[in-house]
Amino acid sequence: MKGSRSSRLYLLLIILCIMLAGCSRNSGEDSEGAPDKVETAPQQSPGVQNLIFYSEALDREMRLSAYLPAGYKASQRYPVLYFIHGYGSKETDMWGGLELQQNADRLIENGQIEPLIIVAPQMDNSYGLNAIANPGDPTALGGERYEDYLVKDVVKYTDTHFNTLAERGSRYIGGISMGGFISLHSAFLHRDVYSRVGGHSPALFLDDWSLAGGENGLVQFLYPTEALRQERDPLLLAQNRDLSNLSIYLDCGAEDSYRFYEGTERLYTLLKGKGVPVEYHLRAGQHDGDYWKSHMDEYLKFYAGRTKES
Repeated sequence: MKGSRSSRLYLLLIILCIMLAGCSRNSGEDSEGAPDKVETAPQQSPGVQNLIFYSEALDREMRLSAYLPAGYKASQRYPVLYFIHGYGSKETDMWGGLELQQNADRLIENGQIEPLIIVAPQMDNSYGLNAIANPGDPTALGGERYEDYLVKDVVKYTDTHFNTLAERGSRYIGGISMGGFISLHSAFLHRDVYSRVGGHSPALFLDDWSLAGGENGLVQFLYPTEALRQERDPLLLAQNRDLSNLSIYLDCGAEDSYRFYEGTERLYTLLKGKGVPVEYHLRAGQHDGDYWKSHMDEYLKFYAGRTKES
């Protein structure tokens, strides 16, 4: 009898171990040892929510912050502004640091802008580029594909999870500093996706890279070859492409420590000469949050103002 009880106890322990091992595998990894794909279900209620979704282009989970306006409802469709953070920053800084939500709430309530969805995606320090595994070989595959992530994955997730007007005429993109570069680069290359773009103190370097690590610094990441510069530099894209179907807003602080007003003015002059709808504002201020926060109203009115053309 004692032997029989011992055998049953031993069998129960084996079963328990098997069950615990199975729970452990299912709690974060599949049978191959790969992590599960996690996605946060968005809420359909006004305010800002921080989400996680899976990016096919980057093959990993990425963060995204989404603002839904007061009165958001399933029976209505809304335009979308994709607002991109700067270098060394993150998507949630758009709300606390720049008070984007408070400004949007107030302008919508006062009837100065249309109710809209605002999406701030995680962009890391990528400059929104599809990385090239081997710049000397244009056929080489590999590298992080942030351009595809932004234009394809972020837009697709937004259009399939929120009540958007999923059309270019109601889709806008803008950003600050690095985010301004990303927005201009993305809109200039994907004119079928966006109708309005804003570069707020956009990181537009001319030929002086002394403030960005010199000749072996940022320039080697952005433009490792002249061929890639032709495909990436917003100034060259503006020069070589037809951007007449875009509306463009540019601004910069006159005391910008990176002198981005030089590149911004060059871009404005080039676009204006080609008859592209563009406006440029050089205002007092530096390259910092105080400058961008003080002009958030103007930004939002450009993207979603009641008087804007459809």
